[in-house]
Amino acid sequence: MKLVVGLGNPGKEYELTRHNIGFMVVDELARRQESGFRKMFWFPARQAKCRIGGEEVRLLQPMTFMNRSGQAILGAMKKWRIDPADVVVVYDDVDVVLGGIRVRAKGSGGSHNGMKSVLEWLQTNAFPRVRVGIGPKPDGEDMIGFVLGAFDEEEHLKLEKVVERAADAVESIFSIGTERTMNEFNQSMIG
Repeated sequence: MKLVVGLGNPGKEYELTRHNIGFMVVDELARRQESGFRKMFWFPARQAKCRIGGEEVRLLQPMTFMNRSGQAILGAMKKWRIDPADVVVVYDDVDVVLGGIRVRAKGSGGSHNGMKSVLEWLQTNAFPRVRVGIGPKPDGEDMIGFVLGAFDEEEHLKLEKVVERAADAVESIFSIGTERTMNEFNQSMIG
């Protein structure tokens, strides 16, 4: 079994913010598989079941708020006996321009507090991740205000294609592997 986690914040007020693009991507994966999310009782998250590339997959949206995402992910991994190498984390990245996708096999959390939490709770960085560009942050704008802000009208026009492309990258990891997915997706941009 595999686990795909979209990072974000629970609640209507955060639903369409830049910081919730991870949630949007797993929503798109669930939509493609005609699967719905339901609340979990064993750990603070919502999950959906589906199959991607012949693999049984759980889609996860932690309900812990971004800074404690690792808690829900570790709970899911223990419940379903999933190894870190079988986890794919999807999250926003302010250092990647909107329309850009960066796939990595492992790495640091950078300045992203959700990823810092994941790394702290999992005690490893050896799991694939899909970074979805939301940047650049305008000069002089507060970082928290930017990531928790809604996409502007021009960005909103790109958003659907960005989310679809990120979902394609997750599906590609399951079909051709992380390394080949990196080669295919890290160079492309959505204009």
